[in-house]
Amino acid sequence: MANEAPQSCDILVSGTGYYAEIMLADLATTARTPLNVVIAGRNQERLKWLVEACQARAATFGTSVSFSSAKLDSTSAASIADTLGAYNPRVVVQSASAQSPWKVDNNESDWARLVARAGFGLTIAFNSLLSFRTARAMKQLGLRGHFVNTCYPDGVNQVLTQAGLPLTTGVGNISIFSSVLGGRLPLEQRKDLRVIAHHRHIVEWRKPPAERAGAPVRAWVGEKELEDVNGMTSDIQLPYRDLNLISAAGSVPTLLALTGEGARRVHVPGPLGLTGGYPVIANENGVTLDLPAGMTKEEAVAFNAQFEEADGVFIHDGQVTYAERVRNLVKEYSPELAEGFKVTDVEEAAAALDDLRTRLSA
Repeated sequence: MANEAPQSCDILVSGTGYYAEIMLADLATTARTPLNVVIAGRNQERLKWLVEACQARAATFGTSVSFSSAKLDSTSAASIADTLGAYNPRVVVQSASAQSPWKVDNNESDWARLVARAGFGLTIAFNSLLSFRTARAMKQLGLRGHFVNTCYPDGVNQVLTQAGLPLTTGVGNISIFSSVLGGRLPLEQRKDLRVIAHHRHIVEWRKPPAERAGAPVRAWVGEKELEDVNGMTSDIQLPYRDLNLISAAGSVPTLLALTGEGARRVHVPGPLGLTGGYPVIANENGVTLDLPAGMTKEEAVAFNAQFEEADGVFIHDGQVTYAERVRNLVKEYSPELAEGFKVTDVEEAAAALDDLRTRLSA
């Protein structure tokens, strides 16, 4: 029966939102090896449908992927550990967030307008919260599986790593650019594409091309850098929620590689806790950087670090600090919040930010 959970699983996905839906649906259709996938969350009706739909897709496409569901209480690391400990997943994917990006892009409240002015980095405590709890649960249990975070990984993964928590990589974000650019290259060149990009580029690509600010996405075919990425993509203006059709799909090759389907080059945000996104080689042992010849790790990180100011947040030496313009905006509402927080104080920072969000969303 599809709803009977296995003794252990290859992939456990925490979250039942639109991102998870696309990711799971594509896992069902593209896996080349047998996989047990557990979908974990609190909405039993939604879980039941996702299992049914994914099981049906696996049957349609003839893949050997089985799906089951598990109830997951995400209110604490201890409650998350109850579920993780029952399955000992090879890969844990955290795709639920305490702050949906679609609810701060609508300009419909003072909170949404504050985030628009400050930058998405203001929400880092919210986006860290569930991943922080999940990583803590894995550490407490001593699980050796890979931890993959989908929530603002360009910033959040730095928080997790500097807090001493387990992390393999993020997914999404940069894979949007590698996928879009790859789709515009001749077939024979796609396997040689390498891209370096940051979460901030998504914000810029949502604007009309003439209004984009900052350094463009960098891309190479083999060892030759593409000279005009902006010109090559001048007709593109990224959507909002529908962006998951690319972003969530882009996570699937990484997950399949981590479960042992075979090594492959993928593009991921926040690998090993770095800022921004990079090309990597992913396999069952994890991820390693796969930079173009002549580019050092330090140069690649420095390229991505320049966008932290626009996103409004920095994570260094165990401290989350907001950019000066963000601090000035937040001081009007909470001088204490404006000072940032230690990476180990995510719970407290998220609670304080929630108080502000509640006041400004009223």
